[in-house]
Amino acid sequence: MNQLTTTEAALITRKLKDISDTWSDLWVFLHLVPIVVSRAIDLRYSCFDGKSLTFEERGKFKAKQIAASPLVCELIQRRREKYPDDIFIFQSHSNRVRRIGKPVTVIAFNRALKSASKGVTEKTVSSKSAQW
Repeated sequence: MNQLTTTEAALITRKLKDISDTWSDLWVFLHLVPIVVSRAIDLRYSCFDGKSLTFEERGKFKAKQIAASPLVCELIQRRREKYPDDIFIFQSHSNRVRRIGKPVTVIAFNRALKSASKGVTEKTVSSKSAQW
């Protein structure tokens, strides 16, 4: 996998913001927190205590607690203020699931990344491109 440059990552962030603030926030979050995208999208606001993130045991993943950097705290608090009724930090607001309260999907996120990376890089960009 080819590593994205800082400039490429920043341009993709900007283009994602034009598509959806949820996609750009998730992209930034994945750059800041050392977890896989499937764990990030399952995060609920109840897993954030203002200083750290608690990841529940699920499948092959063990329970884990990570200190949240000031940037991560700001991102989560901003999303909470904008979407006060959401359960998940990265909740879908599509008409299909708006009333149910479900997290975004990895497939939809990767589709948005593919679209945002066009004209920025020839590299294949997916949710894994943001991982440490």
